[in-house]
Amino acid sequence: MVEQLPFGMRAPVAVTYVRCAQCGALGELVLEDERLDLALARAEDHVREVHPGVNVPEVLRLVPDVAFPPADCSDVAEWVARYNARNGMETRRPR
Repeated sequence: MVEQLPFGMRAPVAVTYVRCAQCGALGELVLEDERLDLALARAEDHVREVHPGVNVPEVLRLVPDVAFPPADCSDVAEWVARYNARNGMETRRPR
């Protein structure tokens, strides 16, 4: 059973997100059992396109955090995928 918290939230879910230290943009949420390398690759695209000439590995940060899916969320991985589709790092041009 899913622990119910006040205000329509589920219990926290451990995630890591990629952050651009150059501009503060937040990248994708990554669940504990998912691959960080794919999120890093997409964040590298952001750095190369938005901050040309910057040393990519030096400006990307992996930040451990927690996310609070809605209480009625039955599939956390799907919720994270929808979140990432809506809130990924922007680049200057579409991929």
